[in-house]
Amino acid sequence: MAQGFGAASVSGDRPGGRIPLIQMPRGAPPHVCCDLLLIAQAVQGVSAADPSFHLDLDAKPIAAREARRFVTEHLADLVDEGALTLLTSELVTNGVLHARTHLRLGLITGEHRVLVTCGDDDPNGALAVPPLDHARPSGRGLMLVDALSSQWGVYRSANGKTVWFTLPRGDGIAIGGGDGPR
Repeated sequence: MAQGFGAASVSGDRPGGRIPLIQMPRGAPPHVCCDLLLIAQAVQGVSAADPSFHLDLDAKPIAAREARRFVTEHLADLVDEGALTLLTSELVTNGVLHARTHLRLGLITGEHRVLVTCGDDDPNGALAVPPLDHARPSGRGLMLVDALSSQWGVYRSANGKTVWFTLPRGDGIAIGGGDGPR
């Protein structure tokens, strides 16, 4: 497990203006994760001051299992465990299959929601929700994220991207409540 966050510098566009250039300490891991995401995007229900946990993962098939175990240990008593583990597994599996880089899983426990992030080191990777194809055996992960999360999105920087979602704390989940990608 690793602590810390960030990228050497991050800038980009977002609705309503430019994301400020953020200088990170020398030697900081080249990941975008929770803190930079919260500065750059309006993620509802969590803040950078809330408790956070991070796990570094290699892009190997075992990563999804390690991620599920990590989120269950830290968040299972706060949110719907089925949605939590399913959506976390989807983000990490996408990172393993498509980014094929070191991954960083981040968790923030806000007062009303939890935020789960999965950052990678692939600055060129595209993220697309493919059209539904019942004949295809895969490719529904982001549709599940959209359907089961309260909010989700993608944050990109020169060093990679972070895909994230939130779930409400407490009983149950709001099916179909996803605000779509940001």
